[in-house]
Amino acid sequence: MASFIPPEILRQSLESHEPNNFIKFLLNLFGPEITSQLVNRYFIGTTNYYPGGTIFWQVDTRGRVHAGKIMLYNPITGRRSKDLRFKVSWVHAALRIPDFKLNQTFFGEHLLTDKSRSIAIVESEKTAIIASIYFPQLIWLAAGSKAGIDSIKCIPLAGRQVILYPDLGAFEIWSKKAKELSYLAFFTVSSLLEKTATETERNKGFDIADYLTMFD
Repeated sequence: MASFIPPEILRQSLESHEPNNFIKFLLNLFGPEITSQLVNRYFIGTTNYYPGGTIFWQVDTRGRVHAGKIMLYNPITGRRSKDLRFKVSWVHAALRIPDFKLNQTFFGEHLLTDKSRSIAIVESEKTAIIASIYFPQLIWLAAGSKAGIDSIKCIPLAGRQVILYPDLGAFEIWSKKAKELSYLAFFTVSSLLEKTATETERNKGFDIADYLTMFD
């Protein structure tokens, strides 16, 4: 049986954004109006668990809050902190909710109530958020990790058109996953990064967001 986080905890995390490093990065990138839209669309929460910390909430199509992923970003570069003191954590762990059974969903799954658009899936929450501004004709979700696509998470994708945008180095893994799950949805896998990335970009671990933010 999956556990869920009370929705009022999510709502509280949306009340004040000033300390949030990731939101500061979005403000520098897009300005206040678009950033406000993104915070509301994706439920980008703020936490004092880490100074400047961000919560990426995982909410399903029924509005149930499965998880809150806590991360710390550099407010200027938008890169994740490499400091081991600020490794990825979870709201249920921070709150010490007893006997919590983590059952992850795609970040952004709540947006799938819109049946009119095709779906794009990337690895990181940051990339999904940024790409949604450049390509609003798609619903952008994040798997959360290279290994973050599985049959349970993909059930809400049933019958939909889905484009996978793997990070550099993950093309083969996600192509195999698309074949395994082809009974659920209509998957295609983009080779855009594999075809266009330079050696320097590969070494830096570029993703789609790194390319998009080069453009106005």
